[in-house]
Amino acid sequence: MPCLMSLISVYKGILVDERIRKGDHLLQIMLALEDVFEGFCSTCMTECQPPLGAESSSRLSCLLDLLEVLVALRIELKLNVSLCKRVLSVILPQALNLMSVPVPYFVKKQVILVLKRCLLYKAGEDFLPSPHNLFNQQDAALDEELAVLATTLLNAVQQGWLLQVPSCGRSSSFGGANEGSEPGPDLVILGAASLSVLKALEIQFRNKACGGIGQGDAEFSEMPVYMAHLLNFLKRHLGWKEPVHFCEWVSLTFIEQDDDMLEVAKSLLQMYLHNPRLHSSTSGDENDIWKLPSHQCGMNPHCIFLLLLKNVLFDASVLLDFLISSETCFLEYFVRYLKLLKEDWPQFSLTCTFLDKSACLQVPSVANISDCPPQTVDMSRAQECSPHVDTSMVSGPKNDKQSLLSHCESSSSLGALQRLVEYDSSEDSESETSSNEPCLIIAQREGADSSYIDKQMKKLGLTSMCSAFYSTSASMQAASTTCQALGIQRQSAQCLVDLQEAISRLHRKKLFPYNPSALLKLLSHVCALSKG
Repeated sequence: MPCLMSLISVYKGILVDERIRKGDHLLQIMLALEDVFEGFCSTCMTECQPPLGAESSSRLSCLLDLLEVLVALRIELKLNVSLCKRVLSVILPQALNLMSVPVPYFVKKQVILVLKRCLLYKAGEDFLPSPHNLFNQQDAALDEELAVLATTLLNAVQQGWLLQVPSCGRSSSFGGANEGSEPGPDLVILGAASLSVLKALEIQFRNKACGGIGQGDAEFSEMPVYMAHLLNFLKRHLGWKEPVHFCEWVSLTFIEQDDDMLEVAKSLLQMYLHNPRLHSSTSGDENDIWKLPSHQCGMNPHCIFLLLLKNVLFDASVLLDFLISSETCFLEYFVRYLKLLKEDWPQFSLTCTFLDKSACLQVPSVANISDCPPQTVDMSRAQECSPHVDTSMVSGPKNDKQSLLSHCESSSSLGALQRLVEYDSSEDSESETSSNEPCLIIAQREGADSSYIDKQMKKLGLTSMCSAFYSTSASMQAASTTCQALGIQRQSAQCLVDLQEAISRLHRKKLFPYNPSALLKLLSHVCALSKG
């Protein structure tokens, strides 16, 4: 343990201090370890026999820390040293076997997190002063080592490795001695395992695409297999109930980790774009949308984007925060998605219609109505709760949106929405927020019958068929076609328009951190399609 901790401290110091890198101290230390390190790691990972004491568990955890530091050295300094190279291609693949070994939960969780960070080129992100700069670096050897790790992981997934990944309750001890846990699965380990599998898939498909023409069918034939393993793994831990919309897995799993959620969205979009059969056209009927392979695999980019908007209450300021932040890949993902949206608008519209009708029909049973929180919820969730609700109209200026959100955020899946930029406070915001915008607030009220909601909806000029859902089977079919209070397409389009205006306003004042001209051009094109 003292030797491992000393090595970690020295390697971290070399990574953080550029002055030390100039000497040959690092190579001297590494060359002295090359002959014994791989055997030491193999011994530590294979001799985990129960009962595993606290010292052995701590040694394993410390070893995993050292492996991540070595990968960080490999990426940051492009070290062509055998010790670093074999960590990715030999030692980390061996660490995957720890899932089937009776080691403590925190060790297995650390294995998954180190695996994720390595596949994302983010090894050492917790202690590096700045992220790895990969844009101008080409390292074919590093790509080959990651390809070996990705292939090993995917082979393990086919053999049921995901079923061995545990998910205990979320710890509530904040590092203390409290053994209690919050209800629900550990979303951190579920998300890390899911993202690792997706990044491994992306690496494998990218390598096949570079290998020659004619790989499309092979790629497509493998995709449903791996996604089926992943979705079954998540079903087991998330407690999904039928009917299941498979694309919801991204929002459900990464509800607390927006950076990983955007990485997943970007990876799924990349694989979708490189597999033409995944986005084959339908007959134009929204009922055929569900038959698309991308829906069956839980990776339809339109669904994922719409569910992301739904999670943030269609609030353009949250998207603006993502665009400005350097901690997520949202800019890269958003530009790629807008390019797809520009060419695939009819499918986007069909997907919106499909989601609207699905939300209308998925009314919970009477036994589950009490589960709907008695608090303000957003309109997109209103149809999924009891029809015995009190609907009222509140009109107010746009700059009152924050007061409305203060009530709605408690029901938002992302919780409190932190703002990096409060752009409504800019000088010319008054002229741009002077128009009144109606907002619907749905509040649960006991004793209200279904006719009350109908009366209130008629006052708003809307048609509510969800209340008739409980009466006859004939009305159920009518509900599927007319239950659209505020369509998701309209809300999404308005969100993009608001985002375009906010970016333009900041750009005019020279407050935007980079040149958004290309992004604004894409947004203008998409907004024009939404008005057409």
